[in-house]
Amino acid sequence: MVITAVAVGTRGDVGPLAELGEEMARRGHDFRILTHEAFRPLVEERGVTFFRLDTDAGHAMQYLVTDYKTNMDFMRGMLKLKRENPCFMDQTLEAICGSDLVMYGTCAAFARHAAEYLGIPCARLFFSPMDPTRQYSLYSEDYDSEEVLKSYDGLPTGLNLMTMIALNKWRKSVGLPKWKMGSTYTEMNGRKVLTFYPTSPALMPPDPAWGNHIHVTGYWYHPEESKREYNAPDDLKAFLEAGERPIFVAFGKAESPNLARLQQLTLEALKKTGIRVVIQADQIPVEEKRNTDRLYFIDAVPYAWIFEKVRAVVHHGGNTTNGLGLRAGLPTLVIPLALDQYFYGRVDHRLGCGPAPLYIRKRLCTEDELQEALQDLTSGRYDGAAQEVADRIRLEDGVNEAADAIEAYCAGG
Repeated sequence: MVITAVAVGTRGDVGPLAELGEEMARRGHDFRILTHEAFRPLVEERGVTFFRLDTDAGHAMQYLVTDYKTNMDFMRGMLKLKRENPCFMDQTLEAICGSDLVMYGTCAAFARHAAEYLGIPCARLFFSPMDPTRQYSLYSEDYDSEEVLKSYDGLPTGLNLMTMIALNKWRKSVGLPKWKMGSTYTEMNGRKVLTFYPTSPALMPPDPAWGNHIHVTGYWYHPEESKREYNAPDDLKAFLEAGERPIFVAFGKAESPNLARLQQLTLEALKKTGIRVVIQADQIPVEEKRNTDRLYFIDAVPYAWIFEKVRAVVHHGGNTTNGLGLRAGLPTLVIPLALDQYFYGRVDHRLGCGPAPLYIRKRLCTEDELQEALQDLTSGRYDGAAQEVADRIRLEDGVNEAADAIEAYCAGG
């Protein structure tokens, strides 16, 4: 069986697909990923076939994460990426030709149209809830109410509008009917589209009303492998062994003046609390990155490895990073930037695994607010709930569950 996945976005969009691809290859299938050149090593080191999509990974990060404040900003970002690669549909058609299944993520819905043209079934994957349910919402703070259900009303409207703007000219050129406001991504050729949420049911329980074509599988990763491959610097080992367990703070790769200010404020708040910390903050000036007995600055480090050496974590709340932290039983403070990060910040807090998230889009949090949240994070009050969630996550096998579902779907099950 040949499966081709199309991914536009960040490392967090591509990494889970590479992990799934490795499992599918073990089962004898041919798995390919069409994505940015920057992620070629990530894909190929898993033994998965890489196809190049001529979009810039740095621009995807900027347009879809750093510049994202409203839904219109997200739409503008997608259209910018489209203009930067006018041949993206040709590249997609070439990559998926001969496939038995085409998979696509949140920012690669154009792959569905290429698959429709070639008559290939599709599978969707999302990292936060996109299918309507009363149980939780990407946007709403409420749970289990009609208001939560209504919060999904704008999702198909926005997606259809963007499709009409970006793809109707192409659809007409290949003889496909125009996409309309009443069109749907949830069905294709009279069959429900296979849909995946590569997250933990502990955080996002599947709605019984969804049907058996929607799978909340657990995370798609093999954390044990990344830990074995890492050879830590001697000074990092010494720092970790020198005193009480530190926390780990990671700001990711997004950059902006606002985020640079956030990193500086967090550093000052950490100094005031006296909490020992390993910190990954690319926008703090080099001259300020002076290691002490309480501060250790680091560049790249496998999260699965460092998470076993710390007592709590602060990050932006992306699905995979959040899952790795909770799998390690770590109390978590989320400072979200975009998309699924808002959802997981709320969910972590609701489960008792960490303080309320600190939102920074409309107003940058203050040093005092950061200090208070950091002290709350390390108070011990979240340790028990975080460990309970970890125990549940460790029982999951998301990669195998997804691979089983793909094989069943393609066999007509």
